[in-house]
Parts: sequence; structure tokens; C-alpha cells
Amino acid sequence: MRRIVIALLGVSLLAGGCGTIQPERTGAIVGGAAIGSNVGGAIGGLVGDSRHGWRGSYRGSAIGSIIGTLAGAAIGGALTAPKSREAEGNPQGYPAERPVEEVYTEPYNTSSALSALYIRNLRFIDESRDHILNGGESSKIIFEIMNEGSETAYNVIPSVTEISGVKQIHISPSILVEQILPGNGVKYTATVSVGKRVKNGTATFRIAVTDTHGQIYDRQEFTLETAR
Repeated sequence: MRRIVIALLGVSLLAGGCGTIQPERTGAIVGGAAIGSNVGGAIGGLVGDSRHGWRGSYRGSAIGSIIGTLAGAAIGGALTAPKSREAEGNPQGYPAERPVEEVYTEPYNTSSALSALYIRNLRFIDESRDHILNGGESSKIIFEIMNEGSETAYNVIPSVTEISGVKQIHISPSILVEQILPGNGVKYTATVSVGKRVKNGTATFRIAVTDTHGQIYDRQEFTLETAR
């Protein structure tokens, strides 16, 4: 009996030795110890009795109670142990997700990859087919960007701009071409709309191939008449 009392005192110290242990965890430890003591004592008594009679039963019950007390307390404490923040936020144990900026990196372009791009088959098509930008008319500028190098060019921007400052001319915004493989190309079409109040004169257009930083790698320019 003295050994049982000592074991229970040890469990109490385990349950109360840390001031941050929650009450429900303390109750689970003590409850587990009590259940373990009863089960251990019963099993120990049966085993002792089968081997050494009533004295063996008494001794086996005492030893079983001590072992059951410690085992029950350990199990109760483990079941109620607080989980870490990482485990609570990631119950399946999968690797934690990283921010997008840490995962994505823009493909690297060498200078030779972009320098190998060139413009070809430049065409201008207007509604009247007279190659004049008439007021209220819509037209198209079409060209191809080819990659004659041995490396893939990434994040290519076809650019069409009016550089002479003529008003009433509106050009569709540029798009991003994710990649152009070696020996391949893309066809690009820009829409040009002319306002009805355009003045008679000329407009100069620049067709260019740029990267995401605006660096130009190939360009062509041409001039068209404007008419009200």
C-alpha cells in the first residue's frame, strides 16, 4: 500500500509541476492513473494468485497497481498534450505553403535570347484600302516576331506606338507573349482607330519588340497620311 501511495504522489507532482498545464489535462492524468491502478491491480492479483497463492495475489496486485498507475497517467497526459501551432495549422502533415513571391521566379532571359528576335512581314490594312488614316476609320497593323537564335525567349512584348504626337489615333494595348521557341515565331495584330476630328497630315508608327522593362531589341518605323 505504501508503494501505491508513493506512485499516486508522483502522478500528482507530474500533473501539477507545471503552472501552464490546463485543468482538463490534469484531470485526464489523474483519471488515467486511477483506471490504470485498478486494471493493473486486478491483473497483477490474478497472475500472483495463479503462481504463489493468496500471498502472491496480494503482492502481484500491489505491483500491478503501481505499474498501472504510472502507465495510465502517461497515457492520459499524452492524449491531452497540447499540439504545436504548426501541427494545428497543418493537420495532415503536409509541407507548409510558401508565399507566392517566394515560389514564382520570372524565367531568365539572356541577352542573346532577346537579341535574336526580329520583325518580319509588316503589313497595314485599312477599311478603304487606300493606306490613309481617314477620320472614323478602323485599321490593323500586322507583323510577325521570329526567334532565329538557339535559346527560348521569355516574356516578349510586341509594341505599336504613334511617335509623332498626332491626336485622335487610338491603338489597342500590347499583350505579353510568354515564350518564343528557337526557330519559331508569333503573329501579332494591333487595331488602330482614328477619331472623326483627326487633322490632315501624317502619322509615324513605331513597331518594336521589347521586354518587360521596355528595352527595345528590334524595331521598324513607317509613316501614313491622315485625312479628315
